[in-house]
Amino acid sequence: MLTRMKTILSREIAPQLQNWLKEEEILGSLESPKDPSMGDLALPCFSLAKVLKKNPAQITQELAKSIKLPKGFKSVTSAGGYLNFSFDDLFWAHVVIDEIQNKKTKIGDQSIGQGQTIVVDYSSPNVAKPMSIGHLRSTVIGQSLVNIFKAVGFKTIGINYLGDWGVQFGKLAWAHLNKSELLSRVKKIQNEIQFDKDRWAKLIEDVQNKPDTSFDYLYALYVVYHAAAEVDQDLEAFGRDYFLRLEKRDQSELTKQIEDAWQRFVSASLQEYNRVYSLLKTKHDLVRGESFHEPDLKGVVTKLKTLGLLKESEGAQIVDLSQYDMPPCLITKSDGATLYATRDIAAASYRHDTLKADRLVYVVGAEQSLHFKQLFKVLELMGYSWAKDCTHVPFGLYRFKDGKMSTRRGNVIFLEDVLDRAIELVRDIVKEKNPDLKDAESVAKAVGTGAVVFNDLMNDRQKNIDFDWDRLLDFNGDTGPYVQYIHVRCCSVIAKWGKPIPQDANLSLLKEKLERDLLRVLGRFNDTVLVAYNQLKPNWIAQYLLDLAKVFSAFYYEHRILEGDPELQKARIALVDSTRTVLRKGLELLGVQTPEAM
Repeated sequence: MLTRMKTILSREIAPQLQNWLKEEEILGSLESPKDPSMGDLALPCFSLAKVLKKNPAQITQELAKSIKLPKGFKSVTSAGGYLNFSFDDLFWAHVVIDEIQNKKTKIGDQSIGQGQTIVVDYSSPNVAKPMSIGHLRSTVIGQSLVNIFKAVGFKTIGINYLGDWGVQFGKLAWAHLNKSELLSRVKKIQNEIQFDKDRWAKLIEDVQNKPDTSFDYLYALYVVYHAAAEVDQDLEAFGRDYFLRLEKRDQSELTKQIEDAWQRFVSASLQEYNRVYSLLKTKHDLVRGESFHEPDLKGVVTKLKTLGLLKESEGAQIVDLSQYDMPPCLITKSDGATLYATRDIAAASYRHDTLKADRLVYVVGAEQSLHFKQLFKVLELMGYSWAKDCTHVPFGLYRFKDGKMSTRRGNVIFLEDVLDRAIELVRDIVKEKNPDLKDAESVAKAVGTGAVVFNDLMNDRQKNIDFDWDRLLDFNGDTGPYVQYIHVRCCSVIAKWGKPIPQDANLSLLKEKLERDLLRVLGRFNDTVLVAYNQLKPNWIAQYLLDLAKVFSAFYYEHRILEGDPELQKARIALVDSTRTVLRKGLELLGVQTPEAM
């Protein structure tokens, strides 16, 4: 909408500027004034000072008098070195409302990604570890980016790249297949294990009594093994030996038992993760764990050797990246076991060659930035021209008063517990304020999870977030439930209207300041989606939705929408319906549900 007005203005005034500024330069320079009272679009003219040998303010004063405005614009004024343009109110109203009503199922510029495929790696928890609040960021940022990519026309493939391969699974397999020995060793060293006594007793109980197909058993086994391994060094060697057997896939009975145990771990973990994904409405197109690429790892190592990129260092195989100011990229350990980088190279090749990806996006925490720099550089050195199309989307961590979480220490805030707590809070509010609400449980889930997701996405992804239960579950102010509530209010007004949305409303009746303010904000939606796409930052959309909700709220309280002149009612209903549509589409881009009653 705003882009359309920029395009019209750029095309019409470029010839009038005698090629001092070309059409593309004007289009790229136009911006929204910080003070809306100054106009709707501003063109900085400072670059003309050298060309015309005049003060920028003098230039804009002269241009403001001479420029002939295109249709859709009512005035141009000078403000220092800027030319400020104001829209014709009726033209702008039709641009905004007509486009929203005509494109209710589409968002953004579909031509941006047309004919291109983008693969997004997100969430990707490690098998046997519960999804903690720390997994929330990759999951919701990744899902939102998937939604945004689709909105601008990409064929998008979301991948859950499970951490289901590596020495930790040899350790877990040993602990599972030798549970009695593990517990015996633990008993001998339990006085040396630093752990909360009550929590430790519960973990031991779960290892002994929980069904070995359950995730509770798996998690308890994981924590007990790693806590014991800090004291009993033999356990680490047992785990390494089991993983080497798993990786080499010999035909021994023990290896078959290890492989069966590993597959059981993966199945139990996926079942657990899918329950959380169901609450968050997270939908991956493919689940491709690290193990999926295991058959290709020898080929990766062979190609690196053939290209002369591999060097031996203390028995390990590395790619030396010192000339690029990076530490070496480890490819295999001294015992021949592969590492993350080996598997990530194979995965990247699969995504490009088999999935036909034009772009690869990795939504992974900022602490892995070095790993991805190394990965992309190795791919480039291997001759893959598409390495330049690989993007790491880093994000900050949740910070805690008591320090960083540790799955190995059992010090974790489970993501499902956070979601359940938020849902329960909403459930209580609904019982108190709207006990007769239909489908109250679905609403509680939509609003509770919406609060958690929006609270994350409203923040710049690159910044750390202080975990605060009170802030997370505060539904007042700048929150997801507030935006959802404004959407519900729009739905309520339209339900009371009780007629089809008017397509022929007289928009010239929308003259009040808050009506114009609402049109101005609605007109920014597609451009905001474009900014979020370009910067890979969903927080632009979240902040936009808060702005829209606040402006609509002011409009709602100031004006009687369903009273007075019938023609004015029709115009305002068109405005309310447009607001409802944009709120719904914006929340959907963030992965937040939009109930029609609360």
